[in-house]
Parts: sequence; C-alpha cells; structure tokens
Amino acid sequence: MGAELQRSDGASPPNFISVLGIKSISGPSISRDTHDTTDMQSGTYRQFIGGLVDGGEVSFDANFLPREATQYQEEGGFMGAFDLSSCDSLEEWRILIPVCEGEPEGYLEFDGIVTGQNMEFPMDDIMGFSGTIKVSGRPRLVIET
Repeated sequence: MGAELQRSDGASPPNFISVLGIKSISGPSISRDTHDTTDMQSGTYRQFIGGLVDGGEVSFDANFLPREATQYQEEGGFMGAFDLSSCDSLEEWRILIPVCEGEPEGYLEFDGIVTGQNMEFPMDDIMGFSGTIKVSGRPRLVIET
C-alpha cells in the first residue's frame, strides 16, 4: 500500500503527477541477453557471456475512472501518452516506494514509452484500466536522505 505511479509533466524541473486509481504495479522486469561462447574445447557444458540489458516493462492495474484526468485526459493523462507520436513518446516516469514512518522516501525513476492500455467493462464488477510502459535505458533507484 502507498506505491504510486507518476508521470512527468515535462516542465523543467519536472513535476510528477500520480495516475489515480492504481491497484497494483509490476516491474520493471529487467533481463540480460546472453551469448553462447561454447567452442570445441569447452567440454560438455555450454559457456556464455552477458550481453545487453533490457530495462523491461512496468505494468499496472487500476480502477477505471473515466472522468479522472490522470487516466483519460488527452494532454497529461496516461491515455494521452499512448497517443504521442513516435518522436515525442519517451517520457519520465516514477514509482514512489511506500515506506514506514521515519524511513527515507524513495522512488524508482525511468524513461519509458506507453506501449499498451486496456479497459474492462464487466457486467457485475468495477470497471478496470491497465497499462504497460516499456522502459528505455536504465531504471534508477533514488533514496532521499
């Protein structure tokens, strides 16, 4: 409880606005490529070296709030980020990390591109909203002191 997904408003210095209605946040799911370096002298075990690192994706599930600007607004909302052109689609994002009282605040910040969004309209439950952000570059963990 207490985690928040935030999007930069693009100002300098940036202000971060929380996407409201969030129920869960997953990621980033970071992975590293590997390259097989096995040769004729390697024996019966394959040998590998590490390659490039993929910052992965961040995904979330939320209650769909159709009148909430942080979800739906064309300018500044999550769905508006999905509509950006490929040239200006990279944005700054943060995941605020919940802390106990007296602990320093922290967040995970990353550049990302909105790559997916979904809405659900069930007959007998709460409307749902989910989204996916592709991380570009290295996510950075920041602990304020």
